[in-house]
Amino acid sequence: MLQSLIGAMQELTSTAIVLRLGLATLAGFLIGFDREAKNKGAGIRTHVLVCVGSALTIIVGQYLYQQIPGSADVSRIGSSVVSGVGFLGVGTIIVTGNREVRGLTTAAGLWACACIGLAAGAGHLVGVVIALFYVLFTLVVLRRLDKHLLRMTKEFDLYVEIDENHNIKHFLHEMRRMDVDYSNVQLSKSQAPGDGPIVLLSAKTEKIGQKEAVLEALRNLEYVRYLEDY
Repeated sequence: MLQSLIGAMQELTSTAIVLRLGLATLAGFLIGFDREAKNKGAGIRTHVLVCVGSALTIIVGQYLYQQIPGSADVSRIGSSVVSGVGFLGVGTIIVTGNREVRGLTTAAGLWACACIGLAAGAGHLVGVVIALFYVLFTLVVLRRLDKHLLRMTKEFDLYVEIDENHNIKHFLHEMRRMDVDYSNVQLSKSQAPGDGPIVLLSAKTEKIGQKEAVLEALRNLEYVRYLEDY
């Protein structure tokens, strides 16, 4: 069954094109479903369009090569897709107000999705399935490991908004009381009326695994309006 399916995708027939684009649609859907379930910038439709478009690009390149030998360099067409998708990925990357960069994983996922689409367009079924497995493994399984490592880290950066009636010295004193070292303290004033200072700093706990408890204690301070690690 599998061998017949692979064989059906090798020749550039109508059946092969349907199978290739269908495979690209499925791969884009599965990757996009993970991103949309996590409320990321690029969801199912974006990933499906990228994957199908990439697949179609390779199919058109093969078609032109068969119709007019030497008229199209299929490998060059593929490399143009890979580099071109990078511009699309940039649109998913944002820098938040507290200088946190978001969207890098989604951008990388779009790039990987385009590469899988190229493989689907070339009829490389085994390559698509294996690559799709590793991409989903990275997005689902390694995400949990990544979150665990972030919780266990001793060093992290903080974005803090302080009530206007309090001084940053109170906050730094509280960090010292918790045996948390701090460095690279940067102060700025919020533009919104009635808001207090904004603080960016690097923090380091004494032991591994203290980060979450420290963040919770700092958030509960009455003069801390907002606090987030990044």
